[in-house]
Amino acid sequence: MPKKPVTIGELQFDSRLEAKTYFTEILNKYPLSTELIDREFDDVMSLLLCHPRSDEKLGSGVKSIKINRGLYSSNRCFHILRTDGSIEDFSIGKCINGDHSPFHKFCIASRKAVEVDLRNFKLGYFKENGNDDKVVCSATKEKINFDESHVDHREPLTFSVIVYCFIKANNIDLSSVEYLNEGTYGNQFKEDKIAEKFRIWHRDTAKLRVVKARMNLAKSYLGRIASTKADRTLS
Repeated sequence: MPKKPVTIGELQFDSRLEAKTYFTEILNKYPLSTELIDREFDDVMSLLLCHPRSDEKLGSGVKSIKINRGLYSSNRCFHILRTDGSIEDFSIGKCINGDHSPFHKFCIASRKAVEVDLRNFKLGYFKENGNDDKVVCSATKEKINFDESHVDHREPLTFSVIVYCFIKANNIDLSSVEYLNEGTYGNQFKEDKIAEKFRIWHRDTAKLRVVKARMNLAKSYLGRIASTKADRTLS
């Protein structure tokens, strides 16, 4: 059976195994009770939104995410500390292997809606800033070529946050949204009107930068820092 690509927030993986490996590394790299921050918090939040019961897990809202043992097992898992003081845990496997949550389906279709815009941004950025077919990575400051680069949404407005705010601002009922056939990384909107409306929202909201590919960025990320000249918009 061929590998099926997986999209989780900003991250795109070639297979479920690759996705599980990435999040398992985060889960195992810190002592118990460690609170996730910055890029890793954003990525694990995106993972949580893939959970088939994400609304139930989120509850009153997420205050923080920590690494700890399961509430009903000795295995490591991620713990959510909600804004009301309650605690819930969730597993990596359920988020990746379970049925996609309505938010996750919408997020994937939203990514599809801006796919061409992101590629054109990347092409334009290399044309404007390239030297010997390379540009300087905004995160690591090393020179990277087109194939090893990635268009990143600048924190705190990660792609998942942009999608979430779009849904809330437009009072979208996720259960009523219809999708076309599944593509490489997931569904696309059946109604062109939704796709175009999101494209405009994304264009006006996103702060983008070109960085080295996902795995290297995750290891070098140093936190939310002030905007730089390398941060651009799609306009």
